[in-house]
Amino acid sequence: MTDWTMMCWQGPPAAAADGLRQFGWSGPGEGPSDAIDARIGGFIPPIGQPIVTIEGTAFVALVATGPIEPPSGLAPTDPDLSRSIIGSF
Repeated sequence: MTDWTMMCWQGPPAAAADGLRQFGWSGPGEGPSDAIDARIGGFIPPIGQPIVTIEGTAFVALVATGPIEPPSGLAPTDPDLSRSIIGSF
């Protein structure tokens, strides 16, 4: 059994999309990425789905086998706030 860690991040929509892409996520209408990072168990939003953006701030999350630092341009989001906006795994 794998222990999972959920990371919740927020920031500008472009930074959120670029940040998730580096782990293997792809957005709506994009071709599949080459490979999903082996540490990643899932994304919010799921692959192929749009990123939730509220008043210009995007909210994303991923679950991984251990902690991952936020990608450039993103900051950690309070987990309770994140769950209320985008849900959880």
